[in-house]
Amino acid sequence: MRLVNISTVAVTLLVVLTSCGGSKKAGKSTATVPGNWQSTPIAIDGDSKDWPSPYPNYDSKAKLAYATSNDRKYIYITVESGDELTQMKMLKGGMVVSIDTGGGKEDPFSINYPLENNNVEMDVPQGSDGQKDGAVQFQKQLSQRIRKGIEAANQFTVDGFAGCNGGYMINQTVPCGIKLKARLDEYREIVWEVAIPVKSLFNKDSLTAADAGKQIGVCFSLKGTKAPKGQVQNANGGMNQMGGGGSRNSAAMGGAMAGGGKTSNPLEQLYSATKTRKQFSLVVQP
Repeated sequence: MRLVNISTVAVTLLVVLTSCGGSKKAGKSTATVPGNWQSTPIAIDGDSKDWPSPYPNYDSKAKLAYATSNDRKYIYITVESGDELTQMKMLKGGMVVSIDTGGGKEDPFSINYPLENNNVEMDVPQGSDGQKDGAVQFQKQLSQRIRKGIEAANQFTVDGFAGCNGGYMINQTVPCGIKLKARLDEYREIVWEVAIPVKSLFNKDSLTAADAGKQIGVCFSLKGTKAPKGQVQNANGGMNQMGGGGSRNSAAMGGAMAGGGKTSNPLEQLYSATKTRKQFSLVVQP
């Protein structure tokens, strides 16, 4: 059954706010990566066993590894991250995967999964400043919240696909045939997979020899989360309270600023938005 609590207007607005943007703002064209022919259909189960190891593409800023392939019936896309701050950002702020079948940057098709989660349990844990076990506690709490977050990620939205638009439950059969799954594997990496029917993208049942070499643009967008109001990050990954006299690290921070240096923020990955674009070519074998 299709979800009724997510309106088409809200879905469209979310895609506009988080997608990679149109070609006029996208800058220079991204180099095309050779495609991969998928001789055996990929099982969409949140397991990377069907994909190359390691994944062939990696964005060091976004800390995302990704891969794509296709057969005649489906386009397959996967994302993987073992970085816990990136995982937290993905689960709290959501991720949008947008696709342009013209090989450009207009992104008429989009998948939003996981959805943004504003549950208080998905807030970043606060470290115990001054305690020896503060970093250990922070790490433990972060891992627990990531596990809870991936278990709670049971809805997604799609926009632009022939045959389905709007919100759905992750385990239901989607009218246009999109299959989607993400889970935390035994290595504590989030593995995200989707199989998109050719028909929902190209309005035909399967690819033909004439489609070989056509370019597909794919973009992965992660929205940065906000730090708790009235707090700043300390060097141990915890949070310092801001009062009338500033943070407890204000003297050291001021010295770094006076010397022209930059303070290190271990949570920077969590609070910065990223957009990763790849352009790949379709492969069609007899």
